[in-house]
Amino acid sequence: MVKVLVVDDFPLVREALAVALSRNGDIDVVGQAADGIDALEQAHALQPDVVVLDLRMPRMSGLVALTRLTTELPHVRVLLLTACEEPDTVIDAVSAGAAGFVTKRVTGTELADSVLAVHRGEPVVSASLTAHLVAGLRRDGSHSNGGSTGKLSGSELNVLRLVADGRTDKQISQTLYISPRTVQSHLSQIRAKIGVRRRTQLARWATEHLVT
Repeated sequence: MVKVLVVDDFPLVREALAVALSRNGDIDVVGQAADGIDALEQAHALQPDVVVLDLRMPRMSGLVALTRLTTELPHVRVLLLTACEEPDTVIDAVSAGAAGFVTKRVTGTELADSVLAVHRGEPVVSASLTAHLVAGLRRDGSHSNGGSTGKLSGSELNVLRLVADGRTDKQISQTLYISPRTVQSHLSQIRAKIGVRRRTQLARWATEHLVT
């Protein structure tokens, strides 16, 4: 049996996903979570094989939760489920370690098949998103992630820690008592120094280099 944790902030959607997945005899829905923070707590407690994770959620976004999950629980595979088909979002999700990315137009049977596929180690991306993925990977191919924390100032490290915690520019500004423009300036310097440009990649880089 493949143990699955379902994460969506809408109770009705969450319950419908759980019911649809439970119809497959090879899947055991072991838990449900309402947001990214809840998802992290339950994933640590329940140790699911696959997390079906909504992309847009309160408190902690799906992308930030994805980054944390893949770093803290590398054996857990994350299947993102979303209504968003923006090209950058697709690339961010794959860069952050998503095992699969499907749209909410899939049927219950297709979702269950996708869960089983990512559990087997097979990448799953909805056909409508594949073109975005290929284009984005080509565009990003020349970017390097090989920077080191020694290049960053104390202020830049503080900003990076808060990015890894899922904070917005406004929240970082309020926490560090600096202007939003200063936050953006620090982020520009960080990106230039470590060769990483996407926000989810910054969060992952910070975790991998023990900045958090």
